[in-house]
Amino acid sequence: MVAAAAVLSWFMVGLQSALMRSIGMGKKVRSDGPESHRRKDGTPSMGGVAFTTAAGLLYFTAGSDRMAPAFLLAAGYGLLGLADDLGGTYGRPLRAREKLAAQLLLALVFAAYAVRSLSYTPWTALDFTLIVIAVAGAANAFNFTDGLDGLAAGVTAVILLPFLHFTLAQAFVGSLLGFLWHNAPKARIFMGDAGSQLLGALVAGIFILDGKAWYLPLAALIPVLEVLSVIVQVIWFRRTGRRVLRMAPLHHHFELVGWGEAKIVFRFIVVTAVATALAAHLWGGGV
Repeated sequence: MVAAAAVLSWFMVGLQSALMRSIGMGKKVRSDGPESHRRKDGTPSMGGVAFTTAAGLLYFTAGSDRMAPAFLLAAGYGLLGLADDLGGTYGRPLRAREKLAAQLLLALVFAAYAVRSLSYTPWTALDFTLIVIAVAGAANAFNFTDGLDGLAAGVTAVILLPFLHFTLAQAFVGSLLGFLWHNAPKARIFMGDAGSQLLGALVAGIFILDGKAWYLPLAALIPVLEVLSVIVQVIWFRRTGRRVLRMAPLHHHFELVGWGEAKIVFRFIVVTAVATALAAHLWGGGV
């Protein structure tokens, strides 16, 4: 499954990249980002559509497992991200409150399903609230993590490794490997919100449905640090007029202190591997 998903994703992502380049459909890099990112201007985005399609085709062809609700949740977030990507290209991106409202609605639907068979606390209402926070929080955390070539995809692939006994995880690990072939520096295509929000929801959904939600913040340590860096930066700047980091999210801070992009990606993936292995050990996963 992993190998087949990797090959199919490699083909589909490459095809999407070539088509988007042929019609001049590229992403406008933010002017307030690091200067080194200006060279990426015009790179095609929304690669999440291709690798998700590849993963979904193989997953349902092989026969979906009990993680199907996690795929549907992720697909919902992927469509939301795609709407935001398209709005940023052809009109206006979704406003923050619009995006958050849609994210919460999707998380609420998933939580209503999950609490029927899962119990993390003695109180259903608390379980419901925790699941909503975990899903919406993960989607945003992985979205902030997607800022360097190969970072979000590499981190997600590592986090999913302990779940390879599920065909859904196999399909997405493979499809992310196929995407990484084209996303390696200098990326030929970005995943966009269509990919990053989807991956956060996917990871959260798998952890929740497998009864491992308490270990999600540890395994997803890098996305957690990324979103916390943004929160701390904003709050501190509003209170003092000064910045804690040179730039947020966290990966941009390391860029501005002199770390190369590839070094940051490699080291963040190493940290993720250690954190995921520790989480798996704590839940008895044997990694």
